Amino acid sequence: MIEVLCLLLGRILLLLVGGYELMWRLRERLNALVVRSYDLWRSRAAREAHERRVLADCRSQLTKTPQHLVLVISPVDAGVDAVLLSRIFDFALDVGIKHVSLYDRRTKGRGYVDMADLCRSTSADTGSCLKWPPVAGPSKLENQPKNGQKTNGYVNGSHSPQLQLHQISASDGHALIADVCRELYEGRETDLVQSLLKQKREALTEQISDMLSKRLGFEAPEPELGIVFARQTCTYGLLPWHARFTEFHTHPSGRHFDVEAFASILCKYSRCEQRWGT
Repeated sequence: MIEVLCLLLGRILLLLVGGYELMWRLRERLNALVVRSYDLWRSRAAREAHERRVLADCRSQLTKTPQHLVLVISPVDAGVDAVLLSRIFDFALDVGIKHVSLYDRRTKGRGYVDMADLCRSTSADTGSCLKWPPVAGPSKLENQPKNGQKTNGYVNGSHSPQLQLHQISASDGHALIADVCRELYEGRETDLVQSLLKQKREALTEQISDMLSKRLGFEAPEPELGIVFARQTCTYGLLPWHARFTEFHTHPSGRHFDVEAFASILCKYSRCEQRWGT
């Protein structure tokens, strides 16, 4: 009798959890639908003006700005598409971020976004490094009066700022570290490896970082901020060596992502205090 009662309570609990999950997803979808409908109702000029106001207010509150932002998309996320990524790239360019990396764990045909379809590669690019905006020209920043002040390292009218974009694949994670470690082990008798072993730990760390950067095919600082589009915080094997000190923020799948959400994450990152050593 007790066993039957326990089984019955377990099934009731599963039904309650499933019902809560369904109601949560329905609420997020309805909220996203309302926000998207409002965006469609407004003109493009009005929406961009609102985004500029929000980002300008965000910039005034930031005490630090990440130079490298990484976007992590879970295998089951269905809300992040090419349109949303394009808007995020514009937001990042506006606040002064110089590098954005995309780590999309979805497969082709299930929402995977190839940044090569969004951007163009120039002759100066190497590996998987791309540029945003795709066509160099006047940006939204240049249309704003800055009194000749520098923005994102450029002076108004002298150059059109562009964002460095990088596509990261699953093979760039643990497999890449294993490959570097295998190479160091095979060359353990060489003068280079022997000298590294005799030096401080930082020398070997820098050597591994340099080897990993060469294999990645692009040069960029380690990401300071990461946005995970998933139900739970998980990096899904993202560059475990480079993301050692990355501040991750999770945006639940199904929830609408807009300029307010982006600005909120940047403000949280700005308030975060990171300690290095003792």
